[in-house]
Amino acid sequence: MAEIIRPAHREHMSRKRLEYRYRTDSEAGFAFDYEEGKPIFKNPAAKKNYEWCKQHPEEVECLGVVTEERSCWIPALARCECGKEINLEDRYYGCSQCSHCGRWHAIGGYEVKPPEEWEEDLEPDF
Repeated sequence: MAEIIRPAHREHMSRKRLEYRYRTDSEAGFAFDYEEGKPIFKNPAAKKNYEWCKQHPEEVECLGVVTEERSCWIPALARCECGKEINLEDRYYGCSQCSHCGRWHAIGGYEVKPPEEWEEDLEPDF
């Protein structure tokens, strides 16, 4: 069995953006990263777009600062029996293979037979 170094967990992230939407198309517009009370521009085109938005209130509406919340699942980190660190991911029916020694592990860390040795065929017949 692989030794769990860090259990699987969910990570939450948020970021703030200053958003503008076209008045004629609510699905299109501009969003600028927003930190410490001001927009952040990652390139010159972004700053140019921001200036355009400020100068054309008849074309775009400022929605203000919007917070985007996201989360993602981080797989468990384990030490394989061969000594190498592996991520216990659902790569194939809840299992993944150690890229160093070829052993297969379920996401819980226990070692399983390679898929070619499984007794039940899990692939659908077409």
